[in-house]
Amino acid sequence: MPIPSPLRRFAFATFATMVAGFVDAVGYAHLGGLFLSFMSGNSTRLGIQIADADRAHAALTACVIGGFVAGAFAGTLVSDRAGEWKLTAILCAEVVLFALAWALVGAGVGFAALLPVALAMGMQNSVHQLVAGADIGKSFVTGALFGLGQSLARFVSGRESAGEAAAYAASWGSFVAGAAIGALVLAATGLSAAVGGACLLLVALAALAYAFHGHLLHAVGETGGD
Repeated sequence: MPIPSPLRRFAFATFATMVAGFVDAVGYAHLGGLFLSFMSGNSTRLGIQIADADRAHAALTACVIGGFVAGAFAGTLVSDRAGEWKLTAILCAEVVLFALAWALVGAGVGFAALLPVALAMGMQNSVHQLVAGADIGKSFVTGALFGLGQSLARFVSGRESAGEAAAYAASWGSFVAGAAIGALVLAATGLSAAVGGACLLLVALAALAYAFHGHLLHAVGETGGD
């Protein structure tokens, strides 16, 4: 029996969010509290560092934020130009960036080794999906938590089914699960293996995008932020 398109979109989007959680946990642990996809947290840290005149750390934080913005820029260009293959194209570009980060980690480059990952996480927000009215699959989940509360309010008032709230809850849960797995993998195997593992997860995600081509619905526009 063929898998329904909404279920394919749900599986793809929750897997994408799980990968983002994995990556964010690895970045947070390795970079001393900096995130690779959660830019609200990084922006707060940047403000505090500026107030403390901590120029060295502020510069590092600004580099991560700049990398994320550059990724969003690149992801939008790819999405606009790649047509119906945009999801596969974006994810393949992410695989290349993760492979670069993996090589840089192996070369002992240090902090800069993970900057390609921040760029990839900015790109990943172009692969989000609409499932039961929920916009999921992004590399941050503050918007998903807001959407969960909003959709629950509409459900109890009889304006919506429970499907949208369930999709938002699953998106948040997949991010937390990914973060837990990322932290465990990093502690057990080290940074190189963790980045390599994330790269392989993205290869699997790109394969899903290719296999589900024609069944994945790209959401137009951004609804909510981190």
